[in-house]
Amino acid sequence: MKDLAGFIAPFDADTFRSQYFGRRPVHIRREAAGRSAILCWQRFNELLGITPYWNEDTLKVYFRNRAALRENYCDTGDLRPGGKAPADPAKVKALLGLGASLIANHVHRICPEVATIAHVLEREFAARVAANVYCSFKGVQAFGTHFDLHDVFALQVEGEKTWRVYEARADAPVVPLPPGDEIEKWLTTSRGPLLFEADMKPGDILYLPRGQYHDALTGAQASLHVSFGVSPATGLALFKLLESVVTQESAFRQYLPDARNPAELRDRLALLGERIKTVMTSQAFATDVLNHQRGLAGASADYGLPVQPSPVWYSIARRAQVVRRDSGYVAVFEEGEIDLGATHPTVEWILKQRLFSLGDALARNTSVDPAELRGVLAQLIAASVIVETKMRAGGGQG
Repeated sequence: MKDLAGFIAPFDADTFRSQYFGRRPVHIRREAAGRSAILCWQRFNELLGITPYWNEDTLKVYFRNRAALRENYCDTGDLRPGGKAPADPAKVKALLGLGASLIANHVHRICPEVATIAHVLEREFAARVAANVYCSFKGVQAFGTHFDLHDVFALQVEGEKTWRVYEARADAPVVPLPPGDEIEKWLTTSRGPLLFEADMKPGDILYLPRGQYHDALTGAQASLHVSFGVSPATGLALFKLLESVVTQESAFRQYLPDARNPAELRDRLALLGERIKTVMTSQAFATDVLNHQRGLAGASADYGLPVQPSPVWYSIARRAQVVRRDSGYVAVFEEGEIDLGATHPTVEWILKQRLFSLGDALARNTSVDPAELRGVLAQLIAASVIVETKMRAGGGQG
């Protein structure tokens, strides 16, 4: 599976992007796809067998909308201060026998099949993606009506589940609601009329935009679904990006005027506000946002063994430094400068090294586009800022 079109087929990917993503929910019926090859009961049991991974954070047990206490499903006997209690399979099975539901968090970290889809969604939506598996049994409703703080792609892989999607949608929520009976009552009364029911069968996908009220009930058989939580950057991320920029400017490091002198304070704030506007509408800040969004995606774990990569080595031949201007990032040296675009964090690291390899440079910043970096390196070589270096056996330079 290489792209969004392959994930949601036969639903049209362009239609989804333009009419549904971030706008409204949709049940994508994929009965023709049949049982998913991504996960099945046998594969899920194999993953649960990776016992060192499962602890009080990565494995959760819920019963009637309440999380089980860790001592009821974890081994707390030899726990060190600050440590995570490992899940106890026998205790977990006992609770499941009583009708509890199981939530396996961040399965994409240990399951390549799930990780492949997570990476597709990360690239497609410039987002951080986490995949959790939900296991529930006949007639069980693990959670009452609620909404999520991220967009959701729920992929049904085993059994059937009925989802109820309501008309209400929270306004771009970023803070989780506190647990408790009062909040549950409020959610039930504020969810609005039923928008639609989705009877999910293996292969089906339910997309829910952030904040969409919903709940779900397992059918006649045990159910297994994978929920991909998609979290693009919000405008709140701009504050940290902006702080890192303006900290370098003297005007923002100066003491503010005493607020008891309102005219002087107003003038200073207006001056700083104009500068903030200039920074945030600059090409350099757009590059900062691009790098932040790229950085949300996780790195692929494709080692490609048994192929052994052959490093290409470079050394620094002349002094250069990275300079940030509102118009963009450049590498400045005695005879000129080179536009760096989004490669500037990697190039800044490179220029501080005596010797480096291309592979090491790419590994230092996995969000950098390899083709972009190779293009910039070619310009740095042409300007004699760096030179390709032959390495002798034993690690010395030739």
